[in-house]
Amino acid sequence: MSSPPRDVTSPASSTPPPATRPAPAPPTPGAGAGLPVTLGGAPARQSDHTTCGSTALLMLAATGDRVLADWLEHGTLPPALPPHRVPPEIPPAALGGTAQPGPAGVTARLTAAQRHVRARTSAAALGPAPWPGSLGTPPWTAAREARFPGVRYRSVPLADTTARARTLFTSVHGATLAGVPVPLYTGGDLGRGLTTAVPRHVVLAVPPPAAAAHRGHDDAGRPVLHLYDPASGRVYPVLLDELLAREDPHPALGGWSHVVWVVLPEPVHADAA
Repeated sequence: MSSPPRDVTSPASSTPPPATRPAPAPPTPGAGAGLPVTLGGAPARQSDHTTCGSTALLMLAATGDRVLADWLEHGTLPPALPPHRVPPEIPPAALGGTAQPGPAGVTARLTAAQRHVRARTSAAALGPAPWPGSLGTPPWTAAREARFPGVRYRSVPLADTTARARTLFTSVHGATLAGVPVPLYTGGDLGRGLTTAVPRHVVLAVPPPAAAAHRGHDDAGRPVLHLYDPASGRVYPVLLDELLAREDPHPALGGWSHVVWVVLPEPVHADAA
């Protein structure tokens, strides 16, 4: 998916200690510059302009799958792992052989997995026909491929000027408080042309820090979403109210001004699994 009309994001310029998991670690509310996310010393960012959705889905899955998380960071799988337990985000060509060490190896695995996820979301996206890979990830196949324990996902369009938008954002907030990440599609508006008013970028609402004094809320008790932007590789805290009836671009939205689609989790009941 394409870049925003004007650049309001920037890559991570500093490298904190290596993360222990690829789940984005949200900053405390008020950290306007966002918090860089790293895996094994490598920035956790999308590899090209078409893989924002793939990166969001990859990080979502890794948050709930220790096997995938370890493979991304170290390039190894548990001994004698049954084939059906190999995470589907890992490209078959990347299995076997010796894992490339260090940050360069992490970056190579992130890139390979992003491209593999993009291929999966492009397949059978328009009935039996594929989605053009150059256009990124459509919301309906993101919902099909999104993977997290105990839930399935559905794609829902959103207009941030409607009463329904608050209901949807409240559902997103509730999911993140329960530890479940949620992909959000962002874009512009009709004032900048029809092509900007459709989904153009994907970010990921992630669980807030468990140790925060007001988990998922600011000091005044207002709900806060923590948004991981694959383009910058950073997590930004954003008041839920700031996502309603927006007009200006926001770095947490990848430089776009609106959330235009959500990929919502729903519990999977035993009789429907």
